[in-house]
Amino acid sequence: MQLLQWSGILIFSLYVLVRGADLFVEGAKQIGASLGMSAFAIGVLIVGLGTSLPELASSLAAVFADSTEIVIANAVGSNITNILLIVGVLAMLGGPVMINKNLLKSELPIFFIATVHFVASVFDGVIDRIEAVLLFGTLCAYIWYLFSSGNKAKEEMEVKPRRKKLKVKDVVFVVLGIAAVLVGAHYTVQMAVNIATGLSVPIGLVSIGAIAIGTSLPELFVSLQAIKTKEIDLAIGNIFGSNAFNILMVVGIPGIIMPLHAGEVVMQLGLWVLVAASLILFVNGLARQVQKWEGIAMILFFCFFLVKLVDFV
Repeated sequence: MQLLQWSGILIFSLYVLVRGADLFVEGAKQIGASLGMSAFAIGVLIVGLGTSLPELASSLAAVFADSTEIVIANAVGSNITNILLIVGVLAMLGGPVMINKNLLKSELPIFFIATVHFVASVFDGVIDRIEAVLLFGTLCAYIWYLFSSGNKAKEEMEVKPRRKKLKVKDVVFVVLGIAAVLVGAHYTVQMAVNIATGLSVPIGLVSIGAIAIGTSLPELFVSLQAIKTKEIDLAIGNIFGSNAFNILMVVGIPGIIMPLHAGEVVMQLGLWVLVAASLILFVNGLARQVQKWEGIAMILFFCFFLVKLVDFV
């Protein structure tokens, strides 16, 4: 009964965490527009950060709870979910999908660099403070490039939206969103530790599975909405940037606070599935398209990953 209770609280905490991020993004977008920010700046700084906010918040909560194994497992699981499940669903339901050329020029290289950098850093099972600083430094370089004059995708989206009047509701959304994210992250980590202890399984198993999938829900909802609005190519292109944010920010910032340890689930399974999934997405990026059959194959690969996770129970 206690395990069921913990599982219920975990699911509710993930819901609060995700809804808090949604509120934050909604309010912050309106505040950004009222300040005259361009569509590109709003997309990169607010939407990009907001969709990675659940992962970042749960990772920081894990560090302060001295459960650093959750951080790496969360980032690895989220990126696997983003590629195999979300891109898979997009291609299967909306494919074949053509990917924007200029978007790939900015997103594909950083996706490749971030993934290789992360895999090399975690290969010994630990990310120390120096490696974390280097990961975060790569994120800063990435953001600097995004706003540089050489970024063609930035030029396409540089038009500023019509300036809007700042509303109290938008500020309330941001405050409530941050509060919900903090509370949801705290209880998400606490319940994950309780469930792992109660089942006598590695905490990384709960993190790379339940938490990672739960915190990837914003990207899934955005992607499903993209199918309706016929902006599927942009949604898949943004997965490249989202995965780079997950690795560089979600691992980099907590790693500066405290060295991070990768558990057996990550080292024996997660890291290798991440490398394989990233290679698949990188090849799709070079081809600038994802076919329907490729989307189905990605979903089947994700199911294989879930089945293999059961072996650790």
